Amino acid sequence: MNRRIYIGWILLMALFVSCERDFDIKLNNGEPSLVVEGYINNLLPLYNYVVLSRSQSYADTNFQTAPVTGAVVTITEGSLQPDQTYQWDAATRVALKETKLPQLGNTMLPGVYFDTTLATRPSRALIGKPGKYYLLEIRVDKQYYTSITPLLPVIPIDSLTIGYRYIDVSKDTTEPKARLTVHYKDPDTIGNTQLYYWDHQDTWNNFGWGGMRSNRFVPGTDDQVNGQYVHLTQSFGFAMEDSVKFYMASVDRSVYNFWDSYNKARSNGGPFSTPVILKTNIEGEHVTGCFSGFSLSNKNIRITR
Repeated sequence: MNRRIYIGWILLMALFVSCERDFDIKLNNGEPSLVVEGYINNLLPLYNYVVLSRSQSYADTNFQTAPVTGAVVTITEGSLQPDQTYQWDAATRVALKETKLPQLGNTMLPGVYFDTTLATRPSRALIGKPGKYYLLEIRVDKQYYTSITPLLPVIPIDSLTIGYRYIDVSKDTTEPKARLTVHYKDPDTIGNTQLYYWDHQDTWNNFGWGGMRSNRFVPGTDDQVNGQYVHLTQSFGFAMEDSVKFYMASVDRSVYNFWDSYNKARSNGGPFSTPVILKTNIEGEHVTGCFSGFSLSNKNIRITR
């Protein structure tokens, strides 16, 4: 398949290469940082991947990031024990590697690591299981980095509805559009958080979580709606007859905190604004980023008048 590649790390890297440099990423003495973007989910094996890149120092004038190649990357499944320790199942450990995949037009993506089983037996490729925990381990340049993320119980989407129709006059011609509302029941436990993604006509040729359209700018928490039935309207306007694959990702609070801080950094007000610190969940020296466990539910809908 010949697809235009839009890896999520491109968005993440922009934070470290922007000429505005408007936030603090806690780099000691201007030393470059390893940037990690990893995902594990329960529905889309191709979207379980890890991206590694090296940010440049504050004083570097190239404003570029370099993909980190040749790293040793593994993901292992495990369980949380009653004493709050983790038991990892070595038999489930999967090595992720840079590889050419037919699903991506056999294009090699430097610094992007996949389960190579996707090329030969995609039905057996790495897939997450709700209720399990996942350990990401990275070895690069004699350094060791780790992160743990859970896959929470899936919160089902009950339905999607179409409404809030309007005329988009931002283009040369007026275009009727509509917004989607997602309906679901929030569990009766505090601390549930969601992120929302959708694949539609403008993103069919893209790849990666960053290549989808996303409402990560206003991710949902249940602080005010715990245990209630939620009706959440997305701000994005969809064109008539557009086919939409809508995903709701339940994430733990550390993943939510990272993407919340990421969005605040993106919308920060310039070089003289208050610094924003990315709330990474990656352990190691000179590293930032996130290993995101996405417990996905999804619905498909066609936008009609």
